[in-house]
Amino acid sequence: MKRLLSDVKVFCQCKAYVIGLTLLAVCAYGYAVTHYAIGMDDTVIPLYFEEGLAPYVGRWSLFVLNKIFHIADFVPWMVELVSVLILMLSVTLWCVLWKRICEPRIVLPAWSYVFVAGIFLSCPLISEVFVFYLHNGICLGYGVVALALLCLMNGLSLKKSRKYRLGQLVLSAVLAAVAMGFYESFLIVYIMGAVMCFFLIRRFYGKKDGDSEYSSKLLSWIGSGVLIVLAGLMIRTVVLAVLKAVYHLEELGRYDVLYRSLFGDVFTAEGELVMTLKRFFVKYYVNAIVYLPIAVLVFALAFLGIYSLYHGIQRKDILLPVCTAALVVLPVFMSLVEGLATRYRSAQYVPVVGAFAVLLAMLEFRLHKLPKWVPALGAVCMGVLLFNQCTDMNKWFYLDVLKYQDAKEVMSRIAYDLEKECDISKPIVFRGAYTVPYEISEDAYVSFSSPQYQWICRLTDWLDPHLKEKFFAENGQGYVFAETPVVSTLQWGVTAFDGTSGQLIEFWKMHGYDDFRCETDLDVIEDAERIRKEENMPGYPKAGYIKECDDYIIVNFSDAE
Repeated sequence: MKRLLSDVKVFCQCKAYVIGLTLLAVCAYGYAVTHYAIGMDDTVIPLYFEEGLAPYVGRWSLFVLNKIFHIADFVPWMVELVSVLILMLSVTLWCVLWKRICEPRIVLPAWSYVFVAGIFLSCPLISEVFVFYLHNGICLGYGVVALALLCLMNGLSLKKSRKYRLGQLVLSAVLAAVAMGFYESFLIVYIMGAVMCFFLIRRFYGKKDGDSEYSSKLLSWIGSGVLIVLAGLMIRTVVLAVLKAVYHLEELGRYDVLYRSLFGDVFTAEGELVMTLKRFFVKYYVNAIVYLPIAVLVFALAFLGIYSLYHGIQRKDILLPVCTAALVVLPVFMSLVEGLATRYRSAQYVPVVGAFAVLLAMLEFRLHKLPKWVPALGAVCMGVLLFNQCTDMNKWFYLDVLKYQDAKEVMSRIAYDLEKECDISKPIVFRGAYTVPYEISEDAYVSFSSPQYQWICRLTDWLDPHLKEKFFAENGQGYVFAETPVVSTLQWGVTAFDGTSGQLIEFWKMHGYDDFRCETDLDVIEDAERIRKEENMPGYPKAGYIKECDDYIIVNFSDAE
């Protein structure tokens, strides 16, 4: 612990690092901190953290944390600010991890790590999950994974006693379980982080244990890693079983939610496996043409591939390119486990890969004597990339606020029409799928006539000419490459969790509308859907989008088909 505090203190005492990282945090997250938006999950906070839906689906860490720090209230400004500060500490812990491994072979000044931390912190893909309440715990999760990896490194130390090393490996497993309790995707981040650490040791210290404080033996890493992962999964299972027994979480089975298991039979239809791989290819490679964080990911992987192949041949170490191959393949395994092309909000590994590529480039600059203009040019390129990432991040946060304002206006208009035309003592059934207006979410689209879309066609048609159609917008406006920006709270809330529109009623309550209630009888809701289709009800805001029946009211968001 003393060493950890000392290492963190090195960065905290470096004014250039602190000022640089703070400036980047303000540029990337300042708008999100100062402009709140009520969106998906914000209406259901008590259900997650008081009733226990979060641990019921496998995400228990925030639920336990709520028993110590009350976080089950909607407190946007404070939550966002504290989360950004925690994220800054988390990325600093990753810098501590990599700095420990690289020294004493290569010593980078603390201020230079601001580029590594900055690429991590400002990755625009984080915006896909940051708009959810408590951000699914990723700000804490990144830090916990870094601590778990630091314990792993201590467990593989050549200078510590066997008892100490064993204790550190056990602690690493516990921390890995906690990280998975925030978001199950952190298991992949942990494994990829371990691969990166092993890569650094083999690249800069060679095949044999020598100058490095840590073992470079593959079997030691594999053995320790496998045991930690298995132990972490076991701890996760035990904790969830205890929480379910203590808080009677089995009662939450009435909600239509899935337990986020890490293994299971997820492919039931013929060809589903192949289609998942194809869609993963589109989302995490082809979309580099149109989506900045994916472009950074692809360039980072390409750099790592060339870098590892060159040094693998030079040092006659096949494990260097094997490590890079593992970094490419591991996220695919995550998709295979989930049974779908990993959602962007679950791709926590993306910022880490970009930061690691930047770290390697800086280490090479430091290792070799280069003309001064080379690192200067590198710094300029990094500045441009950081600026573009912060700009992209702000664009998506601004779009999220516009989505919220639109949802609020729509629900206010519906409330007004209901109060004017209907008996609001009757329960309400919302039907149809509300679509975010194109004028708001157009930044997430690529038009069919654009050069970018033509390149998407070239890269996908050889594999499957219909593959790209999965990403076509329902409104026919173009190809959609982002995910969260095009999903409205109103679309989600129609049937969220239990098939009823309860979350839209909660959305109303958060804006002062307390007189409405939703229909909870699923048979009645099914009957309302039948009426909607038979009468071909128009969608909001067309005349007739509201229909008052004998016992309930139907509100239709989209034209019935």
